[in-house]
Amino acid sequence: MIIRPGAIGDIIVTLPALGTIRDHFPDAKIEVMGYPPLLEIIKGRFYADTISRFDQSDIAYLFMKDTKIPESLMKRFGGMDLIISFISDKDRILSGNLEATGARCVIHYDPFPSGDECVHIVDHLLKSLDTLGISYANKIPKVFLHEEDIHFSDDFIRDRIIVSKKILVAIHPGSGGRQKCWSVERFAALMNWLNREIESHIFVVSGPADGEIIKKLTAKVKDNFTLVDHLSLPKLAAVIRRCNLFLGNDSGITHLAAAMGVHTLAIFGPTDPNVWGPQGEQVKILYKKAHCSPCLADIRKNCSTQICLESIKIADVMHEIRSRLL
Repeated sequence: MIIRPGAIGDIIVTLPALGTIRDHFPDAKIEVMGYPPLLEIIKGRFYADTISRFDQSDIAYLFMKDTKIPESLMKRFGGMDLIISFISDKDRILSGNLEATGARCVIHYDPFPSGDECVHIVDHLLKSLDTLGISYANKIPKVFLHEEDIHFSDDFIRDRIIVSKKILVAIHPGSGGRQKCWSVERFAALMNWLNREIESHIFVVSGPADGEIIKKLTAKVKDNFTLVDHLSLPKLAAVIRRCNLFLGNDSGITHLAAAMGVHTLAIFGPTDPNVWGPQGEQVKILYKKAHCSPCLADIRKNCSTQICLESIKIADVMHEIRSRLL
């Protein structure tokens, strides 16, 4: 069992570690515990045989000190040969309770590098396997699609494109935090340029936290794009895979695009791309380090200037798009 609750990006950057585990234990039954809508991207797709919910009520007992663990958890976790937990557990309460279930081997590994450690998150997570003596080489996340995902994307795009020769561009203007987002005005100007100069068909990806951004973007671009929302992650990945280019902020969707092998332009500002940048052979990170970047989350929330993002101009992004599409 791999316990890995987290957002989309957290799952994607864990894929090289999950893939190494699968390669080392090819006949094992691997269960990943987290948030099922996000784990659909790995269920039955090489990495995991089954997935399960981390947010079920009885899991709370595992975080209680000196507690009586329910029999249901004793049976469930006690039957595991190996549990790897990617959850912060400084007091080792979770680790102790998992060991108390009778699981043969429990490995706890902090999901975040220490503050003074400048290591990419993918490399950090792969180091969790050192305890098992498992070697690893592949550090590029990869997502596997089913035939039904591919057929869906074919139909989705065919039904929405009138001129088949247009270049397909996917854009995600949002992120898990508004402080990591390039301005809506610049996304809108870029989209108008793409429609006018590049003859593109633009797919705008919208997540649960992007409603306000999409509303503002629509007011500035009108209906000159196709909104992509309410899709499962595998279907969204399949649609992005069909695009010639993806543009996004520091977000999980940008990591997903990179994992699909699409030409990916990632705009970074307050976070360190050396740690959090998407990995892939077709990835270009646009980052202009300011005197105050990268910054801590608390400082980021109160930043009013965002000079790190403001320094990335529309012309910079246009140049990168031309070099990849023209």
